Order: sequence, then structure tokens, then C-alpha cells
Amino acid sequence: MAETPLDIARRVVADEAEGLRLLASCLDDDFDAIIERLKASSQVIVSGLGKSGQIAQKIAATLTSTGTPAVYMHPVEALHGDLGIVTELHCLIALSRSGNTDEVLRFVAHFRRLGGPAIAIVQGRESRLAELCRQVILLPDVPEAGPLNLAPTTSCVMMLAVGDALAMALLHARGFAREDFAQYHPEGTVGRRLLLRAEDLMHTGDELPLVRADDSFDHLIVEMTRQQLGLAVVVAADGTLVGTFTDGDLRRVFERVEDPRRLDARASHTCSRRSASAPAVPISTVKASHPAVECLRIMRDSQITSLVVADDDDKPIGLLRLMDLLRAGLG
Repeated sequence: MAETPLDIARRVVADEAEGLRLLASCLDDDFDAIIERLKASSQVIVSGLGKSGQIAQKIAATLTSTGTPAVYMHPVEALHGDLGIVTELHCLIALSRSGNTDEVLRFVAHFRRLGGPAIAIVQGRESRLAELCRQVILLPDVPEAGPLNLAPTTSCVMMLAVGDALAMALLHARGFAREDFAQYHPEGTVGRRLLLRAEDLMHTGDELPLVRADDSFDHLIVEMTRQQLGLAVVVAADGTLVGTFTDGDLRRVFERVEDPRRLDARASHTCSRRSASAPAVPISTVKASHPAVECLRIMRDSQITSLVVADDDDKPIGLLRLMDLLRAGLG
């Protein structure tokens, strides 16, 4: 019975998985020495041709984003001027399944004249590339996955895995932390969660709806409406925080007071408080340097939609809303 597409797909995945299993068992103590060489280099150059070149580009990108400066260099372009960046402080990782690709071999030979150590990731044990390079990571000698065993499949998966292994081992050796990763990925989810602070997202200056405790009820409403943030921040004569006055507080004032216009901002805030049976809000202010993701946790735990950002003297300098945090992708 002929194989179905599903049969082929499952066999390809199984063959590639077997290649990775064999690869893990092939790595030996030389790997540690390679990590030390890469760690000592000012920059890693990764090169390859064809499919190996595409894998090399990904490896260079992964190394760079995890604390090891790296760049992809096309082996042909290298021989037409790009070798100009190479110094003895550079290290080369050359990828080739056969290890006998002419363009790669010529590049490695010239790199050895100008640069530091050359490392091969290769399947051909008796190849010229393995002879040229100071250190070699040999891929298991397994056929390519697929009906014809010709297209680069398993070999590419194994090269990619070696690159990831190098990057993660170097990350560990350098003591690269989540905070370092965030520095290199400031617009990614991890970066935003680790780098954003309350001061980055807060409304401040003219955007801050600030009223004094002795301001009139009318002024309180005007300030709330002017900024369209759904609340106003009430401060005492010395500038310290009294509290916030929200749309919900406004409704409660109208329910409880016959003529709210007789009240000032402090009295409005006082008579708008929730009943004693309502859950207490454990925290309503944060410092400007407070992590934004922690501000989100506080709001969710306290079931509130805003936080006042205050200075060391408890004087409001900004306002942070739940909507601001969600728009920043922290939700």
C-alpha cells in the first residue's frame, strides 16, 4: 500500500527527531572548549552557503539576541571585501553538511590568515572543512528525511539545534539574565514587561487632573471632564494626596447629597467613599520607578482601574490607568 502524505510527514518528523537524539549523544567535552573560545571572541562570524547559510543567519541572530555579538557573513561576499572586518579577535563558525563546498572552504582558508579560531559544524568527518577548522562539531551521519533522502532536512534541523545549544550555553556562561534579554528586546513582550515603569505610561503635567481639597464641586467636575480620564486627583493644601474622585464617586455623591454644589473637593471625596463593607484597597499609590507589570497586578488584585504615581513626599506627579497598561501590551 502506498504511503499517504500523512505517513510521509510522520516519518520525516520521526527521522529528524532521531537525528536530534543522536546529536545530543554525540556532543562531548570539546563543546565546553568551544564555548570558552566563543566567549573570548569580540564577535562571532557565522557563515554557510545555501540552506546552511540560511541556518547560519538564524544562529547569528540568536547569538546576538542572547548576549554574544555575532554577524552572518556570506562566504562569497567575504572574498570580495567583507573580510575587511575580520581581526584576530573574531571567531568563525562555518556550516556545511558535506564540508567540501568550495566557496566555504576558500572563505575559511582566508579567514584563518586574518582572524581567530575557526569552528566547523559539519557532517562530513573526512571533509576538507573538518581539516581546516581548529575545532569541529560533527553531526551524526544520518540520511536526510524524506522519500528521496536528498533535500537538506535532518542536517538543517541538527545544525539549527547546534546553534541553539551554543547560544544557550553561552547565555549561561555569561550569566545572561532575563533583564539583559529585555534590554535587547525592548519592544517584545518580555522586554515591555521587564523594562516599562509607571513613569513611562503615566499621565503627568497638564494631563494630570489635579484639584485642591478646598476647590469647589463645580471645579472638580470641570477638571474631571477636561482631561477625560474618568477621575480627578484631590490634594491637600501642602500638595499631598487626599484621594481620587471617579465617575463612580460622582454618582454616589448625587445619591447621598441633595445639593452637591455646596461641597468642596475634600467633602465630595469624603462622602463618596464606599460602604464600610466594601473591600479595602490596600494600595493606591506607586512610585514612578515601579514596574508597570507590577502596577497591573496591584490594580487587578485591588479591583481598581487607576493608580496615583507619587513622589517621596506623597505628592502626586502622575496618574496610571488600567487602560494604559493594557494598551502597552501588558495584559
